[in-house]
Amino acid sequence: MSDRRPAPRSGHRFRAAHLPQRAAALFIASAAIAVGVSGCIERGYPLGPSGNVELRFDVAGALFAADDLDAEGKGKEPRQAPFKTGVTLLLVEGSEAANGGFVDVHIEPSEALLIESDSDEQEDAVTCKEKDGKFRCTATPEGVARFNVTALGTWSGEATVVVTWADQRKESVLNVLPAGLPSTVTNFEMIASGLSDTGRVLPTYTALACTNIDALPDDLGSKWRPGNIRAREAFVRAAPPVDDPDVVANAPVIIESRSSEGALSLSQDCADADRVTRLRVLLDATGQSPPFYVCFSDLGGDVGLSITSGALSVSPEPAFDVVPEPRVLRVSALTDVVTQDDVAPLFEISAFNTDLKRIPLDVDLESSNPSVLKLSKASETLSGEGTDPTSLVVTPGEPGEAVLHVRPQLYKNPDCQSIPVTVVPVP
Repeated sequence: MSDRRPAPRSGHRFRAAHLPQRAAALFIASAAIAVGVSGCIERGYPLGPSGNVELRFDVAGALFAADDLDAEGKGKEPRQAPFKTGVTLLLVEGSEAANGGFVDVHIEPSEALLIESDSDEQEDAVTCKEKDGKFRCTATPEGVARFNVTALGTWSGEATVVVTWADQRKESVLNVLPAGLPSTVTNFEMIASGLSDTGRVLPTYTALACTNIDALPDDLGSKWRPGNIRAREAFVRAAPPVDDPDVVANAPVIIESRSSEGALSLSQDCADADRVTRLRVLLDATGQSPPFYVCFSDLGGDVGLSITSGALSVSPEPAFDVVPEPRVLRVSALTDVVTQDDVAPLFEISAFNTDLKRIPLDVDLESSNPSVLKLSKASETLSGEGTDPTSLVVTPGEPGEAVLHVRPQLYKNPDCQSIPVTVVPVP
């Protein structure tokens, strides 16, 4: 008889039963793959209920959403950073790295962030990717897996990165701020050139026509005269926080006109094709925008601007007192002959805007011959819509002929004249 004894049939089962849970799972998975599949073997096993996952974001603070999207629904470049971050998962079982353990990851709400593989990993070493309709992360021998999340669109709020395995769930919140300046930024303001402290925009009188008859033109043209639109250059600036100076770079600022008589443009001539009521500009790394132009129509009035960026707005809102641009100055003589003793209103003077409405206007008055027509005042403010035309009382002097000159205050031109008025002796 031989002294050799047969090996126990349960030998393999004995060794598998006494392996650690993770190794046993690897053993069983590998055996199944080896028996059923010939070719490429995919590593990994589901992380067990005793496993644990830690999440770490590369970006310490919040991400920024986009404020404007391209044709593909992605935020237009350049964008305010950070708008994406890498995420590291550390997978462990007990006190050991969970080599090959995998978990599933998703975002709540799903539209908040785009989740994708880490672009820095080699193609043959990607640890996180789409699989079977889920985004799956498999740990390296060190228990590490990596992926990226991106604030792709305009959604903002609290996004939750959720990791699930077995019956376990681990969450970590990532704040997504609206595109624009955070509340930590200071000195958010607009600077405009060519304005007095009151923000008053004066007329140019370049389109002012004179008439000494009652009839007015039927149409005075556009209130936005090409090549003659009043404008002021401006820019927006903000002081970045000391502890986060990069946050202002590419921050979008939205400027809107609150009046139909005000507009915005990147072109100084405020041409029709370039003129808008809402303008988007980006701040540079120092917190300053490129120059833009505030445009004013000939009708004028109170023109206010709303300027916002993220959590901030310029307060008080910039406002401009835009004096209407007069288009017609009418100097009417009530009669062309007066006697020397006839002291009475002799002229009616009115200024009209583009809409043929009477508007106030400061004017200088002058008689061509003060010895014939003596004026009681050298200047006057003409009355506006809803009132009677401004009357001018004149004292007749020695016999002769004279005309009344009316000009915009402190301007030599245009010089609008009445018809000649003759003073005759008392019969």
